[in-house]
Amino acid sequence: MSNEAELPALIHVEVHGAALEDLRAFAQETDADLGCRATPRQEAEGWVVDAYLPEDRLEAARSARSAGRVRLEVRENATAVGRERQAEVGTGNRFSGGDAERGGATVRGTQMAPVRGLGEKR
Repeated sequence: MSNEAELPALIHVEVHGAALEDLRAFAQETDADLGCRATPRQEAEGWVVDAYLPEDRLEAARSARSAGRVRLEVRENATAVGRERQAEVGTGNRFSGGDAERGGATVRGTQMAPVRGLGEKR
């Protein structure tokens, strides 16, 4: 059973600050997810970094002590975007029809040779 219905939506925000220390303080205090490699970008007014926060913690992050030194800009609901993108993915097995048989001279129904040598030990 999926926990998707129980989890709050994940919100993508940009955190803008005059100094890198402001971004660090905000991320540490709010426990915002900066991904595995936070990469701040320098702008004319200072620095900006992408962060992700659960929707139910967004207001708490806005009222955090370090929030006075940064500006939050909500970019998108990452959960909703992810669900939209998943709807684009097919559900069938594209290899089940036998059109890409291993060892065949050509792909059935075409004159194309199958790709060889990828991921095989030689």
